[in-house]
Amino acid sequence: MGLIFVSLVLSWHALAKVNFLYPVWYSALAIDDHVSHYGARNRQGRSDFVRTEPAEHRRLFGAVVDGIHGRGTPLDQLVYRDRDGNVLGTFLRADEVGHLRDVAALVDRLLIAGWSITGVTVILVLLHGRRGACLPTLQRAMLGYGILLGLAGVVVGLVGPQEVFDGLHEWIFASGHPWFFYYEDSLMTTVMKAPDIFAAIAATWLVLHLTVYALLLAGFRRLANVPKFSHPAEQS
Repeated sequence: MGLIFVSLVLSWHALAKVNFLYPVWYSALAIDDHVSHYGARNRQGRSDFVRTEPAEHRRLFGAVVDGIHGRGTPLDQLVYRDRDGNVLGTFLRADEVGHLRDVAALVDRLLIAGWSITGVTVILVLLHGRRGACLPTLQRAMLGYGILLGLAGVVVGLVGPQEVFDGLHEWIFASGHPWFFYYEDSLMTTVMKAPDIFAAIAATWLVLHLTVYALLLAGFRRLANVPKFSHPAEQS
């Protein structure tokens, strides 16, 4: 279980470093067409967003990623520019800034917990090896984890992905804190093409997480078998 949390944290950080592969999803989800369609229909006085370029959309998404990780331009100061670099307006509305700050606080708490679990897991693995106990094989661990993921998938399928997505937001975020924004009102949601991009990012995170998990398990199994970490009886 500790390695699951460790791999989740490491894979999250890896994806955050490349802006969750936004340029890939930008093309795959035809976000440029999405921006052209809904940008012109913005009801908050930001219809000039259609004058922005794909490079600007990538910059803005990256700025949001930086913002929820506590770095970069303050979220309430993000502006969008036309192809000539002229400032057209403020990218985020107050409710969106508030929501992203809620997300930033959540990410911060989860990462602190994740790194703490990482430290504990390393210690437990080393102690595990010194006692002469064996970590589960990769096949056994992946089978057990696969069953767990399969059950989670069945639950999501029965309840409905949209219902699960909405329910988690209502459970995680404080009452009265807006988290749902229509495309016609939100440049942020338009540029992200939410929630479609969240599904793509979640799938990518899952694949990378499983890869990191498998590598960590294999690595820790080797570490536990190093003579100086092994049980004295095994060294004789």
